[in-house]
Amino acid sequence: MNNKIVRNMHIIGTIFTILFGSLLHFTFEISGYWKPLALISAVNESTWEHLKLAFWPTIIFAIIEYFVYGKKYKNFIFGKTVSLYAMPILISVIFWGYFKIINDSLIWDILDFVISVIIGYLISYFIIVSKKYFKTWKAISFLLLFIIIASFCLLTFFPMNLVIFKDPITGKFGIIR
Repeated sequence: MNNKIVRNMHIIGTIFTILFGSLLHFTFEISGYWKPLALISAVNESTWEHLKLAFWPTIIFAIIEYFVYGKKYKNFIFGKTVSLYAMPILISVIFWGYFKIINDSLIWDILDFVISVIIGYLISYFIIVSKKYFKTWKAISFLLLFIIIASFCLLTFFPMNLVIFKDPITGKFGIIR
């Protein structure tokens, strides 16, 4: 298999995730607060809800990638899993890092999102094309995928009383409407 295909798909995936993730910021409200859409859309302005904006488009694109080339790469599942954990961690670290230094702004929020998505896709690419086979991690990846998918599904509807889940505008948690 040609690594050029993997590279090109990662470039397309990065663009897809940035554009589709940006759209997901507004889809819950546009839908008239349709509850099933809350699974993948931001339902408030909390950090947690913004993490979904990178997560779900990446999952959707990873499914496409799997059928295009993923079956042929031993590290595909592991690479995507690391990427799916890296993006929310990076978004959080960058956000909470700059938020403490400068005032929150839309430009910094967008840059945080874009940088985190780019780095997440780069991590995925380098793991997938690596000559080293991460056999043990591949098996663990399925459990880690289940955990993160379940977390994103459940914690939208049942958020914990932690600052990451708190809407800074309303002071409330979870689905506001």
